[in-house]
Amino acid sequence: MIDDAIWQTTKEHFPIGILVRGRVKEIRPFGFFLEITENPEAVAVVDAISYLPNGSPVPPEEWPAPGDSIAAKVVAHAEHNRQIKLRVEPLDASDLRK
Repeated sequence: MIDDAIWQTTKEHFPIGILVRGRVKEIRPFGFFLEITENPEAVAVVDAISYLPNGSPVPPEEWPAPGDSIAAKVVAHAEHNRQIKLRVEPLDASDLRK
């Protein structure tokens, strides 16, 4: 787990609503971990119910593979385990400007 100072900086750098880019690091039954390009120390998670590339959940066999690059939106900061929670959904024009 990351220390207090790094966690605070991480939350400030990745506020809720911002679009981040990164690579899939590890797949788990509940979702997958993403390594955020701007901050590889941050722990970022896309839960299965938050992977909605076409607007609805897809089965695990359609999830991106480790090493794949994706864009995701920050939807929460989980204090108890210091994770950035992400959602993947269809992008609109306003997302592309962020």
